[in-house]
Order: sequence, then structure tokens, then C-alpha cells
Amino acid sequence: MYLINYASDDFQKNLQKSDIVIIPVGSVEAHGHHLPLGTDIFSPRLFCEMIERKIGDYVWIAPEIPYGQSYDLSVYPGTIHVPSEVLAEYVYAVGKSLYENGLKKLIFLNGHGGNINALNLASEKLVQLGMVVLTINWWLDFTKEILTITQGQGHAGEDETSAILYYDERLVQMDKATKNLKKPLYRVYFKDRGKVLYENAMSGDATLATKEKGEKIFELLTDKIIKIILDIREERYFVEE
Repeated sequence: MYLINYASDDFQKNLQKSDIVIIPVGSVEAHGHHLPLGTDIFSPRLFCEMIERKIGDYVWIAPEIPYGQSYDLSVYPGTIHVPSEVLAEYVYAVGKSLYENGLKKLIFLNGHGGNINALNLASEKLVQLGMVVLTINWWLDFTKEILTITQGQGHAGEDETSAILYYDERLVQMDKATKNLKKPLYRVYFKDRGKVLYENAMSGDATLATKEKGEKIFELLTDKIIKIILDIREERYFVEE
């Protein structure tokens, strides 16, 4: 149920169907020479479209938050960077208002690694209101599943490029796809980190990407995300072994 498609009265009437809301969160950021700046917006958007088709009456879908924390890639043209503390406060305010409107369970469907700190900070504050909050980082939480389809992962790498080829192959310039096989040894921050680690604004091997791989990623991961949504709906938060 796309929140913004409902009139106010109709939203209130349909609130009994679900108290779960998804907020897709992305970034406007350089992704190599071959992918669009909106790559991290488009993947969560498509997941939401597929979720809507399969279990539309079970979950509300809020408008996406398009801007994110993109300090590392801000050295490349077109990247819009919002500091983590600013993003966290904004996201918290949005989540708080959703909570006050009767949506008690919130899922951040995140498309961008730089957002994780901000989403964690916002989640800590939202939980204190009584809200149930979960962040899904699709490329990170489902690494094992993705690597059954692709040989590797990376920023604008094989997995992300495949995803956007499936989303809309007209947005991808595969003739400009490259590879950057540098992998950081540690989670260390240093000057010019973005230029050094993300040479050409990417990592991994984008030349291996295909639309077919992207389709498999979205189909497999959508089912995984739906399972999580249904667990949250039934308040299944743990298992006993």
C-alpha cells in the first residue's frame, strides 16, 4: 500500500490492515562511469514494487528518502552528501511522525552503505518511543544469497550493475564498465579514501554483470525480504535453539 496514493480518510480506514511501514532509503552518488547517480535509490524502489505486487495489503510503503551520507564518493561529480548526524535527525523525525499516525513497526529498506550509521542512530531513538525498527541492507544482509548468482560484489560492481540492468538497462552504459579489485584490509578512515579505495567511483568487476543475474537477485531477495516482513507482522523476532 503506497502511503502517498491514499486520501487521508482512506489511510485511516486501511490502517487496520497493517501497522508496518517500509521507508526506502538511498543516495545520489557516483557509481563508476557506467551507472546512474540514482543507483542506490532504484534498487530499493524496485524491491518495493515487487513487494507491493506480492503482499500489497500487508505493508505500507512510504516515499523514499533519496539523499544519503556519501562522504567517500563526494570527490566525484554529482554526488550529494548529507552528514550522518543530519540524516539521522531527519530520518528520526519522519519515523516519529509515522509512529504518531499509527504505524508502529518500521523497516528501513536501505540501498546505500553510507547510511547505516545514521539509520542505527535514528533507530535507537525511535525504539525509545515504543516503535519496532529494522534496517535491511539488501546487498550486505544477503551476501551469501547474492554470491550464489554473481562471482563478486562491489560498489557499482557485478551485483549492483546487474541489479540496475534489470531495473532499466537503458540507464546502464556497459561499454564504460570497468573493474577495481582493491579490497580494504580494515575499516579505516584516511584522507582521499574515496579516491584511493573507490578508484573510478567503483569497486568489484562490473564487466561481469548481466540483466539475467539482476533478475535472479531481485526475485530471490524479494522473497527473503517478504519473509522478514511477515515475521515482523507476527512479531517473530527470535528463535529458540
